[in-house]
Amino acid sequence: MSEGRRVNVKRRATLALAMLLIVSLLGGGCFLDSDVEQYYGRVVVPRAQEFRWSDGGLPQTFDPALAAAPPDTDAVRAIFEGLTEYDSQTLQAVPGVAERWESSPDAREWTFYLRRDARWSNGDTVKAQDFVSSWERTLHLGERAPHARLMENIAGVEFPHVAQAQPLAEPSASPAQSPQPTATPNRETAIQQPRHEAKPEPFGAEALGDYVLRVRLQRPDRSFPSLVAHPVFRPVHNSEDEAQSQQDATNFITNGAFHLTKTGRDTVILERAGNYWDARGVSLERVQFVNTRDAEDALYAYRAGEVDAVTNAVFEPLALKLLAPYKDFRRATYGALTYYSFNQSHAPFNDRRVREALAIVIDRDRISEDLMGGATEPAKKFLPVQVNSTEQTGVPLLERDPDRARRLLVDAGFPGGKNFPRVKLLINRNEQQRQLARAVADLWHSALGIETDIVIKNWDDYEAAVRDGDYDVVRRGMVMQTVDETTNMRVMFEPDALEEPVAVASPESATTSNANSQVAPSPGSQTAAETVHAPLRLPPPVYTEAEAMQELPAIPIYFASSYSLVKPYVTGFDTNLLDAPTLKRVKINTAWQAQPSPSTSWLR
Repeated sequence: MSEGRRVNVKRRATLALAMLLIVSLLGGGCFLDSDVEQYYGRVVVPRAQEFRWSDGGLPQTFDPALAAAPPDTDAVRAIFEGLTEYDSQTLQAVPGVAERWESSPDAREWTFYLRRDARWSNGDTVKAQDFVSSWERTLHLGERAPHARLMENIAGVEFPHVAQAQPLAEPSASPAQSPQPTATPNRETAIQQPRHEAKPEPFGAEALGDYVLRVRLQRPDRSFPSLVAHPVFRPVHNSEDEAQSQQDATNFITNGAFHLTKTGRDTVILERAGNYWDARGVSLERVQFVNTRDAEDALYAYRAGEVDAVTNAVFEPLALKLLAPYKDFRRATYGALTYYSFNQSHAPFNDRRVREALAIVIDRDRISEDLMGGATEPAKKFLPVQVNSTEQTGVPLLERDPDRARRLLVDAGFPGGKNFPRVKLLINRNEQQRQLARAVADLWHSALGIETDIVIKNWDDYEAAVRDGDYDVVRRGMVMQTVDETTNMRVMFEPDALEEPVAVASPESATTSNANSQVAPSPGSQTAAETVHAPLRLPPPVYTEAEAMQELPAIPIYFASSYSLVKPYVTGFDTNLLDAPTLKRVKINTAWQAQPSPSTSWLR
């Protein structure tokens, strides 16, 4: 599109949004009535099976080991296939290169049986050893591979101890909604490390012939097939030279439903792979990643009919409000959790009653609706429904109950908050997180009589304080890379602090304003003299959501939301909490026709 034409399109789009705002104001908040179009912008059904996608920028790497976030991971999923794939609607593991799999009774050993018709783009057979070699290559890349620690549970894998946490983006856009100019780790892609190093042993992935892969794990994982659907587990051809491949990505030898045919300043093009084992099941002939400078540019391109879908765009709150009534606008829960983690080496936060009391006075519904402007989802448990459904597991929800919270505090020895030390709440410098911390502190004060010191630090100082354990409660965040429950729980709750002695002081000293001051023991417990310098037991490991809800090592606050625009003639482009659509099932419905609707020429 010429610059002059683009300016005209922008003016028309801006006018349309302005007119919608007027309609909403005059109509008492009703955006769509008999005079407003059903879809945002032009809907001209393409004749070809070509999907034009604005995905927050252009892919910068096509290496499964180096891809950190969209659009890189979206491209990797399209051109490489793993042992398993995700069903884009249910997020259940479905066959990929592996036709089937089975586990040992204790879920510590998994065997994958590879299909014999899986081929690389050069005609070579995809073999079990390709996976072993590729996973070893990823591990050897170390910190250069941002998601290598997803392999941490494989037998023989060790990582140095590094405790990390990352901030989430504003709720108007999920963390995966910003362009990724490089493949370096960013946001919340790093995984906390295990407290103890694994005993030296052989690498747990082993090829038992060309078509059988056995994987031994350090800990049981009954959802391991879901984990290996992540892009980092996808194989690369054993003849690939990384440096050469990065210089000429179109020469990649790949095994996915699509292969890379063009990279440029403004576009990346994938085409259907002719020798893919399920080529007949792939409808799209071409996928074009379209480069848009920002969310505004992407919105205008979509309205002009230049792209078929927009994802990973940081829409402004007003734009979200005005786009919401359109049928082609989508909002989905995104697997990015904001939560407050307890330092259980500081009393009284080693008392579960205290942790539950602080957790159940928080009004998550009001925080999401009012403070976050309705752009987040209240988190009443640690995993979204698509990961671990309450109906399936019986995990109770964390509902607000101030009366029970006050009773718990009485049982713990702090009636009305008396003698409770001031809580040192650590957050990274972010205005939204400051407002959230203030709201939580107000609730703790009004419901429980507990005072809070909010400590705000720049990122480097925040990281140092987390490493040193210099907090009572700390704001943490995690972007879920998988629906594997064991992995998600390990990321959130693997102990990252060494055991340390904790002294319980007298009631008099407990009334000081020291954020880390100790408190008197609750009635019926040991005396102060008996517990001075007694080592505080480390919290038990948490590998299931049920265990997390039982122990409450942290307080879930809210999940982020993701937003997208998808033309109505596009089918199979599913939104999910991993923000991971499957291009293999996307199709252009060339016979699509809009339902009759009133004229809206005044908006154009």
